[in-house]
Amino acid sequence: MSVETTSYYDALLASSSESTSTSSSSTSLDSTDFLTLLITQLQYQDPTDPVDNSEMISQMAQFSQLEQLTSINDKLDGLADNLSASAVTSGLSYLGREVEASGYTVSKSGDNVSSLYLALDDAAETLTINIYNSSGTIVGTETLGSLDSGNYSFVWDGLDYDGTEAADGIYYMVVSAEDANGASVDVRTSTTGTVAGLSSTDDGIVLILDDGRTVFMADVTLVTT
Repeated sequence: MSVETTSYYDALLASSSESTSTSSSSTSLDSTDFLTLLITQLQYQDPTDPVDNSEMISQMAQFSQLEQLTSINDKLDGLADNLSASAVTSGLSYLGREVEASGYTVSKSGDNVSSLYLALDDAAETLTINIYNSSGTIVGTETLGSLDSGNYSFVWDGLDYDGTEAADGIYYMVVSAEDANGASVDVRTSTTGTVAGLSSTDDGIVLILDDGRTVFMADVTLVTT
């Protein structure tokens, strides 16, 4: 009796090649590919040395796991889409409302400069505010002394190191504080503004304020009409 001489592995490769040619955009095996390979394995197995039952059971278990993982992945994708849509819908309710959010940006338009709000949990002997423009260049430094713990507001006068009025735009305030012993004191900063738009990003929903600044919706701590 003659035995088919076609190699089992050659058959698998041929089957995989045929499957790939029907879908050139596929880059990974799906459940249909798995079944195709399994059937091909049975079709071309050596009659004198058939596939072991335990190996067959193991392969079927792998197939079951593949199906479950595919199903879970599809459900997670759907959940992510639903959450994103829900977040955008929630963000729409902020339009036209004033918000306070964690942040360190202020805007300057002529003589109008938005406020920066500071929160100190402990007393500070000195508090330093370095002011940077949108290019990352430091344009001024303000130093405040001997502050008790509590909440404060700071309004920049809009002047640079030379006493010249800075250009209109958005500026970044980097704040640091030290106590009487020179130890660092934590300072939390926040800003306020009216929401004029929003954008969905990979990092979350971004609220666009009417002066061009942006804050993350997740960082909002207060909403007022």
